[in-house]
Amino acid sequence: MKQPLYAILIAQDTQMRENVLSEKKQITIREGHRDYKEGTALVCCHLEPWAVMVDITGVRYCTLSEVTKEEYNADGFRTQEDLLNGMRKFYPKIDYTSPVTVVKWNNVRGKLVDEYRRTKNVPAEMCNSS
Repeated sequence: MKQPLYAILIAQDTQMRENVLSEKKQITIREGHRDYKEGTALVCCHLEPWAVMVDITGVRYCTLSEVTKEEYNADGFRTQEDLLNGMRKFYPKIDYTSPVTVVKWNNVRGKLVDEYRRTKNVPAEMCNSS
């Protein structure tokens, strides 16, 4: 049986999207234990046309307090408190005991990535894609 195509919704945040396109952001932390599996996924927005393909390379289930420093730093948070406050923008009732899913990806690709690389003059071989 073929695996479904997963979607990871992304905020309407210009810097976050640029970080995805440049492959500086290759991780997301989501409230709740979610049924993501390794394989192809879309990182996209349902409010405006913005989507790229990625390969999910890891899925980990834990509580917010168990998110490692490496994981929350990779997602743009400086401290565990910064992580909690940032997560509350999207999940107002989240706390350190809340279950979360940590999703990691690589190989970001698609038209938006090609356009980003062209405007930034980034050769494809200079990118982090595997």
